[in-house]
Amino acid sequence: MHAYSVALPFFKKGKDKAPTPASNPTPVHAPEHDSRPTETLLTMNMGNGGIVVEETSAPQSPVDEAAILYASGQTDVAERMLKDMLVTGDRRAWHMLFDLYCIQRLEKEFEQLALDYAMRFETSPPVWQKMGGNGPNGKPQQAEAASLELPRLLDKQATETLRDAIAASDKKAVVQIDFSRIEMVDETGADECAGILAAARKAKRKLRVSGVDRLIALLQDLTRATHSRAAHWLLLLELYQTLGQQQSFEDVAVDYAVRFEVSPPSWSEVQAAEVVQAKAAEPADDALQLAGEITPANDAVLQQINSYAATHNEVLVDLSQVTRVDYGSVSQFISVLMQCLGSGKTIVLRGHNALVHELFRVMGIDQLAQLIPRHRD
Repeated sequence: MHAYSVALPFFKKGKDKAPTPASNPTPVHAPEHDSRPTETLLTMNMGNGGIVVEETSAPQSPVDEAAILYASGQTDVAERMLKDMLVTGDRRAWHMLFDLYCIQRLEKEFEQLALDYAMRFETSPPVWQKMGGNGPNGKPQQAEAASLELPRLLDKQATETLRDAIAASDKKAVVQIDFSRIEMVDETGADECAGILAAARKAKRKLRVSGVDRLIALLQDLTRATHSRAAHWLLLLELYQTLGQQQSFEDVAVDYAVRFEVSPPSWSEVQAAEVVQAKAAEPADDALQLAGEITPANDAVLQQINSYAATHNEVLVDLSQVTRVDYGSVSQFISVLMQCLGSGKTIVLRGHNALVHELFRVMGIDQLAQLIPRHRD
């Protein structure tokens, strides 16, 4: 076994003890000095089996504190802190609050935050995601009324299928359209698709789209061609309208007017479609799936990682259904990961929410494992 060292941040108040917030946590950026955890550096030499602890005075950022407060069960204080951080434009705080609302089933608050996010960053916000499988009343959420994956060629036949699917669904239901497989768009398909999306928009249908970036890139290439077709331009404009991306719409509209010497379509203020990731194919891996909360009361769940590692060279752990990792479980989590590293394993933790990701980062777990969080920006 090769000797190597890993530096991990812990906190002076005790690695298994949650930091105590200030008695009056508002304003959250000015807590009493004693209430702020001081960072300690844990250096573990795997070759010698010893642990050397060195204390530093590096202050924790508000994002760090919010992650730790949430991990220690102080959700209300963490939420207030995250709300105060929104003005800074730190997207980590936004994503943490998005995930907190999903976990708490606060859909109205999520939708308001999504509107604020879209205005602030001029890009599509995250979409509401069911965590844990049940709604606020404890009952399973309703399935989507219609979900359609368009084929490789977007032509008249494909658009007829799309039109029929929308027409057959309940008018109040969300219709999900997956564009991710499209590689070619003929002129008729572009014209028909633009018309279908425009009709759905005018009828105030709720749309959820995936793979749309791929289709937009394809249409952008087609519009740059010397003999570009107006139908491709019009579909591109309709996609921007559907997504609520007004600036992109206006830019293309100007180019369209110059190219074809006709007036472009006008922008309409309507509810933008939700953008989600395309449904992934069934994974080829056999990742270990963990779910719920990881707390001292159920720390045995972490031992599943050791059992999994015994038969896998790569320890691949899916945390997409984990809502919280308790502050008191972090040291055991790190211990389990260290055992895996000591056995020569590589570790990948994926799918975790933003609150868990920031906890992992501040506690140094990103130095032990590759982290692939749900939010990547």
